[in-house]
Amino acid sequence: MVHIKQSTEHRPRKVDLLSNAGFKAVFGDQNNKQVLIDFLNSVLPRGRKVKDLTYATTEFAGATLENRGVVLDLRCEDEDGTTFIVEMQRYRQDHFAERCMMYASRVYDSRSREEIENFKIPPVYLVAILATDDFDRSHPAWKDRYVSVYSMREDKTHELLNDSIYIIFVELKRFNKALEACDSLQDKWCFALKHMSRLEALPEKLQTDIFRRLFEAAEIAEFSIEKRQQYDKDMITERDWENIKNTARREGREEGREEGREEGRAEGLAQGHREVAKNLKALGLSSADIAKATGLTLEEIEAL
Repeated sequence: MVHIKQSTEHRPRKVDLLSNAGFKAVFGDQNNKQVLIDFLNSVLPRGRKVKDLTYATTEFAGATLENRGVVLDLRCEDEDGTTFIVEMQRYRQDHFAERCMMYASRVYDSRSREEIENFKIPPVYLVAILATDDFDRSHPAWKDRYVSVYSMREDKTHELLNDSIYIIFVELKRFNKALEACDSLQDKWCFALKHMSRLEALPEKLQTDIFRRLFEAAEIAEFSIEKRQQYDKDMITERDWENIKNTARREGREEGREEGREEGRAEGLAQGHREVAKNLKALGLSSADIAKATGLTLEEIEAL
């Protein structure tokens, strides 16, 4: 029997891996590199295995007319040059799949600009962990499928055109299996990601070296002073951002109803973006991180 804590205690023992702060604290820590490698290998297509990882910068220059930069949750490279991007999506966003393709394409394009001969560009894998329902999975073929892989394949033969860009979605909102029913490593990872923060002890079925490492890495009390301070700061920022965003939406809806226009809703949300950006600047976050959280340009943030 797996004991999952139902209480809402003020100070949980373990981070919520589905929060941006918790995800960053565990998987963004290079001391937990082997845990990240094991997770990636559980969701990557057959035949692709990560051998080693080098953590890379999460920020790179934009390529649009607005010249906006892109800040990713986590980016790392294998020893053969393959790039892995891991994104945590806790809240629903419009056009998220398109944004994932844009992120992966920009990284792929940045690699093509390097001195690589004969267009032998290492592939880019973007793995998005979703805590929301972003796609229509009503077709029976999606039953008991929570990980999907999108690549460049021919429509009828499914022949792979080239080994370039892969988008992988791990849909935890739809994953409702009990641990006793989790027989594959992939299912066990989905269970651990979704429930780790509420597990009082590591269940027998997860008693492996990797899941013990994950369990220990999520223990807040074991964080260093600097890491705990950063985690607390990130959690405050995340909660403030969620609250401001919800308030802005509510005020925008109210104003839109009063005026009978959609503009009120958009302006309310835009004002919320500016207010949260001010708060994040006061907390000492970089302009690049603020841009990722709010969608504002670096110029707009610097002008605040």
